[in-house]
Order: sequence, then C-alpha cells, then structure tokens
Amino acid sequence: MQVEDGRDTETLQMEMLLDALPKGSATDPASLALARLITNISNKKVPVSSFSRIWTLGSLQARVSAGYFAYWLRSRFSDAENKQRLKSEAHLAAALKLFGTMGYMRGAVMKVGQLLANLPEVVPEEFAEVLSALHFEAPPMHFAMVREVFLDEFGREPEELFASFDRQAFAAASLGQVHRARLHSGEEVAVKIQYPGIAHTIKADLRNLRLLLQPLCLTIDWQDTLAKLADIERMLLMETDYGQEAAYNRKARLVFNDADRIAVPLVHDQYSTRRVLTTEYLHGCHINDFLATDPGQGERDHFTRLLTVATYRLYYRLHWLPADPHPGNFIFMADGRLGMIDFGCTLTLSDEEWVFSNEAIQAALDKDLQGLNRAIARACRFDDPGDMEPDRLEVIRQGFYWFMEPWQQEGIFDFGDRAFFLRGIDNVIEATRKGYTRSLPMTLWSNRFTFGGRAFCYKLKGRCEFRKIFKQEAAGAAAKLT
Repeated sequence: MQVEDGRDTETLQMEMLLDALPKGSATDPASLALARLITNISNKKVPVSSFSRIWTLGSLQARVSAGYFAYWLRSRFSDAENKQRLKSEAHLAAALKLFGTMGYMRGAVMKVGQLLANLPEVVPEEFAEVLSALHFEAPPMHFAMVREVFLDEFGREPEELFASFDRQAFAAASLGQVHRARLHSGEEVAVKIQYPGIAHTIKADLRNLRLLLQPLCLTIDWQDTLAKLADIERMLLMETDYGQEAAYNRKARLVFNDADRIAVPLVHDQYSTRRVLTTEYLHGCHINDFLATDPGQGERDHFTRLLTVATYRLYYRLHWLPADPHPGNFIFMADGRLGMIDFGCTLTLSDEEWVFSNEAIQAALDKDLQGLNRAIARACRFDDPGDMEPDRLEVIRQGFYWFMEPWQQEGIFDFGDRAFFLRGIDNVIEATRKGYTRSLPMTLWSNRFTFGGRAFCYKLKGRCEFRKIFKQEAAGAAAKLT
C-alpha cells in the first residue's frame, strides 16, 4: 500500500518504530534489527499452549548456544581487540534473539527479560540495552486484537467509546500495551489493554517450569520450591486482574497530597474492566529519556527522594510491598513530580507478615544479633538459628546487613555507589550458587521490592537522606493510628 509521498505502509511503520526505540538512530544496526523484530511480532498472536511455549524456549536456547559457539571458534584465531569486538557482536546477537522470543511469548517469559534489563552490572551491557526496550517498548499487538478485546469487554469498539483513540500504542510491556485516548468530556487518558490469552501463558509457563524442575523432587527444599513457584504464579496472575489494580491505584492516591510531589493517576471506572484499565494521562518521560537530558545531581537526588518517600509511604501507611519497581512504572514529570503508574504487582502484608518484617528491621537497627538470627532462621523456614549451617546463616545475615545499610546511615546515602550495589548483587549470587534459597514466599516480593528500587536508584545515580525519610514515614503512619 502506497501513501502520498510514495512510501509504503511498512516503511512508515518501520520509521515510527525506529523513532520509538531507545537508540533511535536509523544508522544503528541494533535499532534496525529491533524494529524488524517488532514489525514481525506485532501481527502474531501470543502462543498459549504449554508445548508451543516450551518448544519455542528450547529453540531459543539452541540458537543462542550456536551463536556463542561460533564466537568461540572465530575468537581462537583473533587478537585481543578483535576478540572483544566479536564478543560484543555475540552478546548483541544473543540479546536480539532473546528480545524477539520474549517479545513474542510475552507473559512470565518477558518478565524475566525485564528483570535482566533492570539489573545493571549483572548482564552484559549489550543485553541490558536491548532488553530494556521490554519495559515499555516491546512489540505491540496488532490493532485488530485491540478491537477484539474492546468488543469482548464493552461490546463497542474503542473509537465508539472514546472521543478519540490512538491506534498506535505508545507503550507495550509483558502483559499489555497502552494507548492514548480522549474522553468525550475532554480529559486525556491512558488506556491499558491486556494481551488476549495472557493468563493462560502464565499458567503454561509455570507448568513447564515445574516439569523442568521435577528432578529436584527428592531434595529437602522441593516443597519450598513448589511454594515459591505457586507464589510466583499468584504474583503474575494478580497483574492480569486490572480490576484489582484499579482498586490499589485508588487507595494509593489517598495517601499522597499535592505537597508530596508524587502523582498517582485517577482511574476512570466507566472505561475500566478486568482487561482494560483507563487512567488519567501523566505527561512526562521515563528514566532513559530523563538521563539523556544530562540532569544535575540535584535533580537526580530530588527524584531519588520522591521514589523513597513514595515506596515507604505505601509500606508504612498501607502495609504494601510494591514489588515491580521497574523503569516503566515511574514518570519524570516536567513540573518536578514523580508519577507512579502501575500497582498490579502489589502485596498487602498480613498482620503476621507485617509484625515479622518490622521485628527483623528493628533487630538490625538495635544491633540485636540474637534477635536478628532468630528472624533470619524464621525467614529461611528453620525453627531455630542452630538448625542452620553456620555458613548459610552468615551469608543470609550479610545480605540483610546490606539491605539495612541505608536505614542505619545518618545523612545522605549514595545509591549510585557502585561498590555498595555490587555487594548486594554478589551476595545474591553467592546465596544462589550455594543453594541457600530456602525462604518464606513473601521474600520473593520483598527481594523484588528491594532490588528493583535500588537498581533504579543506582541507574539514576541518586542520593537521599534515607534514614530521615524512613523515620518520618514510620512516625507518620503511627500518628495516623492514634
């Protein structure tokens, strides 16, 4: 199909995609390759059967392995400089394969890609750069599928429901994509639409994962593994319920005021269902675009403070762990406010979990070693610290000390300190390598909450008076109860 200036529709679509990608340059091969992948994927329906998904992942593993084997062969006859170039090319090729497969499969598989992209210093730079597009620039579904969802949910097409509706999604991620629209009353809104069949893909992926891990069934930690997988499935399925997300969104709006400089968008209930969520549109940019403006340290510190206030306000006032603090969920607004736009992955702590969490924190603050050891033993599902191997206790305790460092330091804490960030990553790697992963299911949420937020602040290279903020938020919550 030709348009007036002689270019075909596919060419125009490619140009729009190139503009949307992180690198943005038409001369950049990675950006061109990403655009081709997105164009190819957008017209495909998400595979939902267990067999098709595990077959696709198996094919991906074979293709990535073949690429690295080819690199190994070629690098044997190259000098150091050429080896580095070949290694970068191999990383980039593997990252593009991962992006293509994860973008096609979406759901839980794509969540893994987002997690990898949000852990700087852990994966090669080429991986982080390509996979970061999965946060909000993943392959969108074709508009015909968008129309299908609207007809199922409202019995009307989007153009009938709204005064105007942009057919091109401005953001797409693991479970759904977002379109700009305008209500008949004039308000500009963001409309999040869930990919068809996405809940089935989550169940299929977790079913496959249980089968792959079946050889562990005779180990002492098998029941712990099953409990964690069940909690991961629950966590991901929660995110497919936009009705529940809307309820969390409404509660979050109530704990912030204008002076807090934290914006939570208004939910438009009339235009929202379990698979469609319509909220106020917040103008601003995500972290990559913000950093591209070369902000000063003052701006970085300002938004780091707002992020800390926002997350600990939710923790202390509502007893929430917002467990998905990835870059796509925060908006840097021109007026200095921080927008929070996604509450789908939020755990409300039970009374027992709330008391336990704060007892562990207080034991660390009081330097109560026996109390802390008891808390660690309980978190690791042991009756007593004496039941744990001394090395396991020490490794987990060092991880908790790392978690508590910002809580204990007076004055400014620098989350951009590379040595601090890497200590936390190294501790997780050591615990995983040694098999010290037995823990209460709630630790999945708390770890995502902690590492996601700290990875975000590390990328921002931000600082804040963390101890002062946590004391203020804890005191504010206590005052609300009296």
